[in-house]
Amino acid sequence: MDWSAAEAALVATRAVHFAATAITVGDVMFRTVIVAPVVRSEKAAAVSFEAPTLWVAWLGLGFAVISGAIWLVLQAASMSGMPLDEAMSADVLSTVINETQFGHVTTLRAGLAICLAACLTYDRTAIARWGGFAAALAFAASLAWSGHAGSTAGEAGYLHLAADTLHLAASAAWIGGLASLILFMAAARRNKVISLAHDVVRRFSIMGMVSVATLLLTGFINAAILVGSVHALVVTDYGRLLLLKLVLFALMLVLALVNRVVLTPRLVPAGRGALRWLTRNSAVELALGLAILAIVGMLGTMHPAIHLVN
Repeated sequence: MDWSAAEAALVATRAVHFAATAITVGDVMFRTVIVAPVVRSEKAAAVSFEAPTLWVAWLGLGFAVISGAIWLVLQAASMSGMPLDEAMSADVLSTVINETQFGHVTTLRAGLAICLAACLTYDRTAIARWGGFAAALAFAASLAWSGHAGSTAGEAGYLHLAADTLHLAASAAWIGGLASLILFMAAARRNKVISLAHDVVRRFSIMGMVSVATLLLTGFINAAILVGSVHALVVTDYGRLLLLKLVLFALMLVLALVNRVVLTPRLVPAGRGALRWLTRNSAVELALGLAILAIVGMLGTMHPAIHLVN
């Protein structure tokens, strides 16, 4: 796995873009389907929570847009074979945007980012919040067309795209939602509304279980298409990196299980102590999730294992 400076920059940019997208989408999903029904009757708690998490969505979207623009320029340099400064010309960029699938996807995602920004601006209205939810889901799922799934041919390509869109949405719901969950638990501790935190954590846990089931199923499909065999998983750089991703995923599952089975039932009797442990565990869980997204940034630039093993 020897990368040039340009390839390393592309990997780093992809990793930042995936992480920013996940945090933005996860925040929108968390606020819409997890928190809103719980804090509907608790205006003070709602206000103390809404401000910091809305900033998370804005910051995440900003990083996603900036990293997306850098990704476009780096991809233009890679596709044209030109130095970076020459690839930034209007002619090269317009060719990439108008005549390649990557360019079309980038244009679509730019439009979705604008829609999401408009919905975040008017976030307090129900129509804007649910419009933002739909735009956020599409913003995450559309990444599938910029990776290996977008270039898989035939009927396997349709299956691969379907699996990857679900995989990306589930990743955003779980990994991205953790950042907002941590902020909510901090606000709940400050405002001493432990019962609200219990309800939110329980609802997030249910969404997490759905996300895990989706990730396991779609991950198996993606691995079958891109790796193909246990041998390829072991002997290729792509396969070994995927194994590392699976190890980090397993560690996230262990932490999530501890949170669900041990700490969440203790929230009401133990109060702030259990909430503090939940916050710490969730922070570690988020760090592992961001490491997984960094690996995803690497995998997308590598040849799939199935192409390297006979």
